[in-house]
Amino acid sequence: MNSHVCKYYQKSTGDSSQVKTFHQVIPIHEDRSLTWEKAHEKVYLLPKGWYELAQLPRQDRIDFVRDYWLSTLPFVPHIHRFLSQFFTSLDDLGVYILQWGEGLSFECEMVYSLKDDSCFYQGAPPPGSREIELLNDQFGGSLPNDFLKFLHIHNGFSKHTDTGVCKAQDMPRIHRRLVRDLSDQNFVIKCHDHIIDPGELIPFYESFGLRAYQCFYREWYPTAEVGNIYFSLRDKTVSDFKNSKALSDTLAFPSFLDWLTFYLESIGD
Repeated sequence: MNSHVCKYYQKSTGDSSQVKTFHQVIPIHEDRSLTWEKAHEKVYLLPKGWYELAQLPRQDRIDFVRDYWLSTLPFVPHIHRFLSQFFTSLDDLGVYILQWGEGLSFECEMVYSLKDDSCFYQGAPPPGSREIELLNDQFGGSLPNDFLKFLHIHNGFSKHTDTGVCKAQDMPRIHRRLVRDLSDQNFVIKCHDHIIDPGELIPFYESFGLRAYQCFYREWYPTAEVGNIYFSLRDKTVSDFKNSKALSDTLAFPSFLDWLTFYLESIGD
């Protein structure tokens, strides 16, 4: 694991200068003494497949998860090439059981550590198929298929200490909050002369501390499915999705997977 992972997943030493530490950290890919029964008792949401994965050698863990991503996500040649390269760039892939404070519930995360020591990514266990269906129903069946498929891999996914991809259960609340905040500020979102209805923006990613979101925009279909655009509540800026030559420059993407490959690129912390 790279230095950022080692620093982040450390237990509290009682030093008040430590900004973010855990009460307990169990890297089950390293600590093979923890049985499945004990692990499941600590974290009932821990998938048994994750526990079994953690028992494998390092390269096998990377290869198995890569294959699962490629088999679960829709086949798009340039996306699959990128994802294969991404997994080649990993120096380790581990599973952690975590407790933020004494008496608090345990959580678990899968951690993707980059060889170049630039950063790492972390993902929570996926929700059940029924939960994914209910989420899509709440948004009128408009969520794109590639995003729904990604939820079968992770429910929440972030880079280092970023807020990251929202958890499925949080998306309706975040959507309501964004609509309310825009209404309270009486702000009209415009792209050129096109007025954007805030209710048609579905945030699926939030940038830490910036009040900035990547949102599915239900009135923009660059392909057969809905595209996504960037909106900053703080800066009052939105992607120029009307200009086909400026899409990536303004963080407008025709698909969730196109946005995801952008997010997985090592662009610094």
